[in-house]
Amino acid sequence: MSHDADVIVAGAGLAGACAAFVLSAHHNVHVLEAAQPASGASGAAAGLVNPFMGRRARPVWQLHEALDALSELLDEAGAPELFPPQGVLRPVIEDDQESPFREAAAEHPDLASWLSPHEVRARYPDVHTSVGGFFVPRGGAIDVPAMVRTLLAAAADRGATIETEAPVVYWHETPSDAIVEVGRGRRTEELRADRVLLALGQGYGRFPELRRLGLTGVKGQTVRVRRPDSLTGPLVPLSGRGYVVPDGDDALVLGSNYDNNFDDLTPDPQATSYIREKTARMIPDVDETKIIDEQAGVRVKHKHSNLPLLGPMPRRERIWTFTALGSKGLLTAPLFARELQEYLNAPSKIPGAVQPSKE
Repeated sequence: MSHDADVIVAGAGLAGACAAFVLSAHHNVHVLEAAQPASGASGAAAGLVNPFMGRRARPVWQLHEALDALSELLDEAGAPELFPPQGVLRPVIEDDQESPFREAAAEHPDLASWLSPHEVRARYPDVHTSVGGFFVPRGGAIDVPAMVRTLLAAAADRGATIETEAPVVYWHETPSDAIVEVGRGRRTEELRADRVLLALGQGYGRFPELRRLGLTGVKGQTVRVRRPDSLTGPLVPLSGRGYVVPDGDDALVLGSNYDNNFDDLTPDPQATSYIREKTARMIPDVDETKIIDEQAGVRVKHKHSNLPLLGPMPRRERIWTFTALGSKGLLTAPLFARELQEYLNAPSKIPGAVQPSKE
């Protein structure tokens, strides 16, 4: 029986869009999305590209390659303007941040530098810190929904089929086919491909086979506020205690919280207050200015790893997954998507640390 596509990508968030764009250069790709592109965590993200994560400023996996992959992907899609050269400033807000920030700057002088309090004030007079800050010139921020839409449109220009309101009900495989069952209103339809790539993000919970991979969801919230009138100087994305991302000339996106116990994705007023209070320690008055909107999404990660999962599902050959991007997806999704073609041809080349395994 003939295939409907070479590769079916289930999910049109960040992982699915990166994969669909890269694979469409060599394959007939069919994307299935249950709702609309970037309707999950990708739509709620502030889009911070911070190569040095967490309170200890640990570099993301394969840092140089990840930054290169992101820029190369956007260049190839004809949208380099989505990632302007802004940089990320990590001002020291808590006492225990100074030492690891200084150490990271010393260890990676090609990617980061330490700024004294005077230098921070000279560049960004509205940022509060009495100690200094860790500046990463190649960091920045991206409009994630715009990136997802751009990559999917570029994939479609190459011949890919992008289908929305088409939920995947389940999947199975034969020695010659990977098969997905797709919801079509009150009926289902089978589509066949050589491979299926499950990039379902927060939709993993509906499928026991994905749940057994050790995935977990963390609810995160962002708050978009009016830029306070008291801010007069230039501003770059900040990641100190929470994060602040400029959104145009008159708004800021504030984040984030980490909620491991949640019943729904309704924004929580207490989380909003918490986010505004902590980010006000970097930028004054963001806890007083007008709220424009609030959004929440679920970051999917592996319970025991900070790396994504990519490769054939356990005891499968043709059903693959690409998930668990966590909060590093803007760097890890392009990095692994860039290698997908080689991995499809030679699955043994997939790094063992990211291969899916049953819990």
